[in-house]
Formats: sequence, structure tokens, C-alpha cells
Amino acid sequence: IVGNININYEISAKDVTTSDRKIEGSNIKLYLTRLTDDGEEELMAPEVYNEEASENTYTGRPSNEMSLYASSMNSSESNNYRLRMWVDENYNPQGDGGNLQFSVQINVYGKSGDKMSIAVPAVELVKGKANPEDLDYNTATDKQKKEMWTFTQSETEQTEALIDYRYIGMDPNNYVEFNDELWRIVGVFTVDDGTGQKQERLKIVSAESIGRYYWNSNKSNDWTKSNLNSFLNSNRYWTSSLNEVSKEMIGDTKWYLGGASNYADSTASQWYSFERGTKVYSQRQNSWVGKVGLMYPSDYGYATSGGEELDRNSCLNKSLWAWDSNCFNNDWLSILDDGQWTITTHSDYSYWSIGINNKGNVEAFTVNTGFFNVKPCVYLQSNVLIMDGDGTKSNPYILSI
Repeated sequence: IVGNININYEISAKDVTTSDRKIEGSNIKLYLTRLTDDGEEELMAPEVYNEEASENTYTGRPSNEMSLYASSMNSSESNNYRLRMWVDENYNPQGDGGNLQFSVQINVYGKSGDKMSIAVPAVELVKGKANPEDLDYNTATDKQKKEMWTFTQSETEQTEALIDYRYIGMDPNNYVEFNDELWRIVGVFTVDDGTGQKQERLKIVSAESIGRYYWNSNKSNDWTKSNLNSFLNSNRYWTSSLNEVSKEMIGDTKWYLGGASNYADSTASQWYSFERGTKVYSQRQNSWVGKVGLMYPSDYGYATSGGEELDRNSCLNKSLWAWDSNCFNNDWLSILDDGQWTITTHSDYSYWSIGINNKGNVEAFTVNTGFFNVKPCVYLQSNVLIMDGDGTKSNPYILSI
């Protein structure tokens, strides 16, 4: 490259099998990584061979090739990549007589011009960077610590056993530009859209409080009839504070309203079970379908990376009611200024809802006397794309639909 010229480039694979005994590409998986000083960076998660129907005019890649990775550069750089290719574990070639072949040619295309959009499904992009659950945070690289982590969740009264992907630590790379504001990605979750259809979606929360409010004015902790719910979904916030593009990105979601009683001894995983349980005050609803809610106490608990004197596992095994500063000071969801509300309630009393106090601990407060910060939380539609950015505060992910 001569001078400061933007080059859009793309790595692709092309089926060039000539044998009559050919294995179908749908039975072949490919996986692309980039070699780094710390090991390998995943660029394309394992995916079966599939060809793009259209060309990429930004890079010059023709149609009928499989896109493995696309990016841009404006100065000289050198990269080493590793491609793995194997037979899909669900396919037995011997069932088709064996002695089959499949060959690909690897191509790299490049063109100068305006920087192209990434246009990658948001869930696919961030989930593809997730760290395995058994990786020790203290031995992880700085780059790994900035990405999502995997959490295995047990079955609850309202949900099956699931796998969540969450950002943890003091300041991970989970910033997004949404509603012309900075928001942050809580994680990737399998959610119900209210009709029983389930899909993986991005859950995001406002990076800043939109103000301090009562949970409800009439001393009732029924979320479905609360002032805060009305304010966020059908009153000033939805109508006046969210732009039309952002509204299109937000999907209906089943929010769990299970309550807690013995919260003083409860860890993040126990809160997760409470929230998705069926114990509520006086036969109130244990779930609600809507667009804008608040985070769960478990979201707050799981987001910690722990500190030097109390590590991540110790924090996860400690009651959120008596958290240590090592826990909440290394939790990106923590607000120590005047506390903040969650969507969860106390199941034994009609007028208590769960909040996080200004000392970083989770406890119950009277709904019409607690005047706490509110950070709206939404689940994005599964078809939302990331067009640009790397998730840092200075270069947040840019969303599109």
C-alpha cells in the first residue's frame, strides 16, 4: 500500500473438488483463526461449507465462494492465519461408501475504496469471541478478559438448562452505540419472545442512568402495574426518548418476575433461580412480555471478575447481600451513586422490590420510598447486525437492522 489508502480484503474458500466420489460441502466444517502473540484469535467460528450467492463489491470477492473473513486496513501489515477443515461430526462418510474427497482453494481478494461495513449478525460476532467457562480469569490474557465468558445454567421452574454468555470485569469491550447513546452488552441469552419461540439475542443496558425514580408510587411491587414499567414502555421513555431505528431493533421478550425471600444468603446463581422461579407475592404474574425492563440481580452478580483479595469464584460463591469491595469494584454493572433498581421483587411482602444500594450490596427496598437510579434494559431482535466497531468505549459496536 502506498500512502494512506483504505484496502478492503476478504479471505474465501472455493470448492474445487474434481473427484466423482465427492463428499457434499454441507458435511464439511471450516474454522479460521489468526495467530497472535497470545495464541490464536477466532475469526470465523466452525461453520459448514456454504457459498455466498452474491459478490462482495467492497473486496472484489465473486459469488459462489464461501466468505471466511473480511476486514479493512490502511497501512502495511502482516498476518498469519490457520484454517482447519474436517468432516462434520454428525456425518458418517462410510454410510456413503467411503473413499470420498472434498477440496477447497483459499483465495484472498482486496480492493481500495471506502471502508466496508462488517455487517455480521451481532450475536454471532460477540459470541464467537466468548471464553470457555473453565478458563481461569487470573491466567487469561488481557484481550481475553475483555470479551464474554460462558456460563452454564441449571434448569429452573420456568427455564430449561441453558448456556449464557456474559461480559465480566471492571471495563470489558461491550460498548454499543444505540439510540445515539452509549449502551453496553450484558450478554447473549436464549430468550422466549412471548409466543414460545426461543432464540439467542443480545441483551443491552444503558451505560448511564436515565434518572432516579420510585419503582412504584402506590406501595405495590407488581411490575405489570408499576409506574416504572409504564414510564419505560408506554409513557415518556418509549415515546419520547427512543428513536424509531432503536425501537425497531427491540423485540418482545418474556421477562421473568420470580421473587425472592431469603435473599440475604443468596449468591448470583441462586438469584438466577429465584428470578426464573414461580414464587411471587399473592398470585401475581411470574412473567411478563414486554420490550423495556431492568436488569436482574443475577446479571449484576455474574458481571464481577473479583479482585486480588477475593477472586471471581469467591465472589460468585458469596451472598450479594454482603458483597466485598473486590466484587463490586470489579463489576461493570455497579453504580455506587444512590443505588439502582432491578426488575425483581420480594415474594413475601407486597411493597418490597430488589435494588442495589450505594454500598454495592443487593437488598429489598420499599417501592415508593426508594428513589434509585434506573438503567433501561432491552433484548435486541435476532437479526440485528454489527456494522463496525470493536466494542471499546472509544470505538463502540455500530448496530443496524
